Amino acid sequence: MFRFDRKQEVFDFGKFKIGGQPGEYPTCCIGTMFYARHKIVSDPEHGVFDVAAAERLWNAQLEMSDVTGNTCMNQIVAESNEAMKKEIDWFVGLSDYPFLIDSSAQEVRAFGVKYATEIGVADRAIHNSINASITDEELAALKESDVDSAIVLTFNAIEKGTKGKMEMMTKAAGGAKKSLMEYAKECGITRPLIDVAAMPLGAGSGATYRAVIAIKALFGLPVGAGFHNGASAWDWMKKWKKTHKEAFAPVDIGSNLVAGIVGADYYLYGPIENAPMIFPAAAMVDIMKAESIEELGLEVIAEKHPKKTTL
Repeated sequence: MFRFDRKQEVFDFGKFKIGGQPGEYPTCCIGTMFYARHKIVSDPEHGVFDVAAAERLWNAQLEMSDVTGNTCMNQIVAESNEAMKKEIDWFVGLSDYPFLIDSSAQEVRAFGVKYATEIGVADRAIHNSINASITDEELAALKESDVDSAIVLTFNAIEKGTKGKMEMMTKAAGGAKKSLMEYAKECGITRPLIDVAAMPLGAGSGATYRAVIAIKALFGLPVGAGFHNGASAWDWMKKWKKTHKEAFAPVDIGSNLVAGIVGADYYLYGPIENAPMIFPAAAMVDIMKAESIEELGLEVIAEKHPKKTTL
């Protein structure tokens, strides 16, 4: 649809690359497993889950990736150190794909990066996330680990517009003691993935999408977010879908596609069960972008891309 004047960074994640000008590489679709109240988890505190069901879900996402040409990762969420260890052990024993280390508890995220380093898989682990409320302890764990990739979350509780997100990148803002990029540099993060912090409709959703363009234009870094959160937090839709369940899926998936059109490099699309819906939609947008950049003197660089896989 357009090209940025600034050089766009491309980061290698072993199985594939993320970044570049819109259309050069496929959008990475990242599904979440072991999230709160995930039905395959029977004991979240102790990391007890249905291994066979988890494998089926991962393989289903992997199949959609193979079919469409869109790349993928696994977002692993854990409530305790014990759960994090079990989930990482399960995934690295099953797959050689990259994965996100995530938890609502900072001490669990800190444990996750330490453990990934200990077992030798730090090169494909991604810390989620460096943000305004990150603690000194979590920063120390990340710095001492071999993990060199992290989600950098630009949520600004004080200034929620595009300007506020941009300020998070360059200076102490939103309650952070330093800029997020300074934190990242100090922790040895050489492959930052910027998250524009999706906001609900009516509470800054427009700034979320504008920030995708602004950050790529000014910093040239890969950008994405959990765009579906903006749709799921839409108060009107929460009520409407109670009696019109079919209305939610198009909105949920569509929230990602808008981001794709304006240049997003990855989608944190939510429950991995949604893989059959998000991948074909992501592929459609990627084909549109790939076709449009030919008029701008660009071309698809990735060896595997929806334009090559599905046409």
